[in-house]
Amino acid sequence: MRRGVHEGYPYSLSRWTDLPASKWEWFATQLAERSMVAFDPRTGLPDRWSLDPMDTLGLIFWTRNGEHLVRNASLLRAYRTVVHFTLTGWKEVERRTPDLTQGIDGLGRLVDTFGPGNVTWRFSPVPAVSDVLRRFEVVAAAASRMGLQRVYVAFLQSNDWQPEPRSRQERQALLASMAAATELAVVLCNDDVELVPSPDAGWSKGVCEDGQRFGIGPRAEACGCALAVDPFTQNEACRYGCLYCYAGNKGTASKKRNTTRLPVVRGPGL
Repeated sequence: MRRGVHEGYPYSLSRWTDLPASKWEWFATQLAERSMVAFDPRTGLPDRWSLDPMDTLGLIFWTRNGEHLVRNASLLRAYRTVVHFTLTGWKEVERRTPDLTQGIDGLGRLVDTFGPGNVTWRFSPVPAVSDVLRRFEVVAAAASRMGLQRVYVAFLQSNDWQPEPRSRQERQALLASMAAATELAVVLCNDDVELVPSPDAGWSKGVCEDGQRFGIGPRAEACGCALAVDPFTQNEACRYGCLYCYAGNKGTASKKRNTTRLPVVRGPGL
């Protein structure tokens, strides 16, 4: 039995599928059993990992609907819990997700439950719609009132279902408009190598989960996100069916989909 505390890894739940929304019953069972089979980020191989609170460095949830997290907060109280909540209002392609009003309410409930320091708002991917800035402003105003301090942004990673229609100049201009429209710090995912902020751009590049809150050292993926144990791979299907999804959705014909991704590792100690 491996232990996240001893190995120095939190548990990612999950970047490859919306676990809180579509796999919650499975995870609740694993919590009751105090262990789960998940992939070692060093090797990409499965192993059994302890879910005893004393053995768990932290739980990192990625979701568009955190209702199960709020309802079952008592199950998570013994763990260091972090929630990365995606809210864009792009109902046109984000199937089964809450609309803008419901999403803002859900974000508020997550903040009330876990605290603003443990909840991150992700405007990702930036919707390819005519009123994208209005949608951003509505959520940003609410997020600021909730005590959040930044928003993490990512544009579409083009695939054969949903291409990114905006030029580099258009995306940079949109980021500048976002920064001018909110008091939140606008942070573009470090993974977007095409866009580089100028000194006066008003936005920056960064990492949404660098692991510092867990005391993790320099081991990281290529984008800078901390390596984490994940029970799913890129081949896992999420029932939400978002048309742009590049993380393993059955409804997306991305060329990246059919290969289990092994992380790119930086730094010593592995």
